[in-house]
Amino acid sequence: MSKGEERTATERENLGRRVRTFRKSRGMSIRDLAAATGRSSSYIHQIESGTANAAFAVLRSLADALSIKLIDLFEEPAASGKVLRRRERPSILHGDGVRTFAITPPPLLDVEVTSTEYPPGGTVGGPDYTHGDVREIFIVIRGTFLFTLGESTFELAEGDSLDFRSSIPHQITNVGNEVAEAIWVSSPPASLPAAANGVDHS
Repeated sequence: MSKGEERTATERENLGRRVRTFRKSRGMSIRDLAAATGRSSSYIHQIESGTANAAFAVLRSLADALSIKLIDLFEEPAASGKVLRRRERPSILHGDGVRTFAITPPPLLDVEVTSTEYPPGGTVGGPDYTHGDVREIFIVIRGTFLFTLGESTFELAEGDSLDFRSSIPHQITNVGNEVAEAIWVSSPPASLPAAANGVDHS
């Protein structure tokens, strides 16, 4: 094997390891990833084992299915010590003036943490609102919320938290007179469009 062939094989192995790491961190099986990308399970297995070349279109579909940027497939995620400054947090604006800020820097592995600010009366979700099936923890930082989860309704104030599955219909409303803030923890990370400028969250 020539040096060029050795380098190509190593690159394939590194790519396969990253795909496997992201897949497992999202609780996906090879079959799940194959279905999400429109490829066969055997082909995904070959990519992860470093025995198959992946065309650009395949890499793009893998990144989309794993809710990451394409470049994340070629860069090693920082194990620890990756700082995200408050002023640099990506954010996305929902309806009713609700804004969510990323706290965990991308690429996301086993957990996602966001901060969401709700103006008075701001609401997200509804009677039929669900997204995936991940474990989520809602932690009130300031203000008072009315949190409807399935058939139950909870009033949550500063310091209170709620642990639930995102597959249960839910709605969150700031019932106070000031801007309210909550921290969201999702494990594994919710499946979100990689193209979003930041995150989209409950």
